[in-house]
Amino acid sequence: MIALLQDHFTHLYNLPQEAGSTPPPSLMLQFIRKNVHTKLSLSQRTALEAPFTIAELSQAIKKTLTGKTPGPDGFSLRYCKVFFPSLAPAWLAAFNTMTQGSHSLPPQTLAATITLIPKPGKDPDVCANYRPISLLNQDIKLFAKIIALRLARYIPGLVHPDQAGFVPGREARDNTVRALNLIHSASHPKSEPTLLLSTDAEKAFDRVRWTFLFQTLRCMGFGPNLMAWIGALYSCPSARINLNGILSPSFPIRNGTRQGCPLSLMLFALTLEPLLQAVRTNTSIHGIKVGMQHHKVAAYADDLLFLLV
Repeated sequence: MIALLQDHFTHLYNLPQEAGSTPPPSLMLQFIRKNVHTKLSLSQRTALEAPFTIAELSQAIKKTLTGKTPGPDGFSLRYCKVFFPSLAPAWLAAFNTMTQGSHSLPPQTLAATITLIPKPGKDPDVCANYRPISLLNQDIKLFAKIIALRLARYIPGLVHPDQAGFVPGREARDNTVRALNLIHSASHPKSEPTLLLSTDAEKAFDRVRWTFLFQTLRCMGFGPNLMAWIGALYSCPSARINLNGILSPSFPIRNGTRQGCPLSLMLFALTLEPLLQAVRTNTSIHGIKVGMQHHKVAAYADDLLFLLV
């Protein structure tokens, strides 16, 4: 079974890169530029580019939940908290020097152990019916947590309110209430025939193309330091499957945002924004009009609800 799981996830995290399997980079960039309508201001970009501080690292470790299973190196969050005064200066120096271009994270630091959680009601004999959760080394999780906490202040301005998933200040019930109100509006005798189409993209987090992700971030105004920090997390990651205590051989990861990384949910929301904007601005897609506002799509991460007439 572990060989089947390894083969499945090796293919999932190494999607074909040859010509024809993806759009040409020029078309991809053209699509992103056309559909990225939000951008960091100069002051926001400057704040995001500043070196990390000891206060940010301290906040990251305080906001990280204890009791989680450690990554491949075996160091727990409790270990990091106990030895924080000794570890913090070395961590900060390592994180901040990544912006110099000649420093990167070693492969063993980016290694992960993938634990598989069966999806409720699904056939456990099918490899695709497991949710892969990446157990990352604690120093990498803290590094990603610092970036996520810093970025959280600006995400609401970059991601349209249609996206309610994993954006600070928004909740799933926002779209639930919205859908109920639109259903009520559509039940009016004089309203047009209405369709609410609920979709769930298969393996959406795991299939994110890094080229698309980084081009989107650049178009949104992410500066070189922030791009270097995020890029370091995706430079040479690898993983092993853990099945009942048995570890598979290591395999590389070349696409996807890791489920288990504190930053991945925000990156996924940013990556999805060009597609949602393309739907919103497409004149051939007719949404539900209430007053002066058109409602075409509502999203909670990769769960999309299309509102059509």
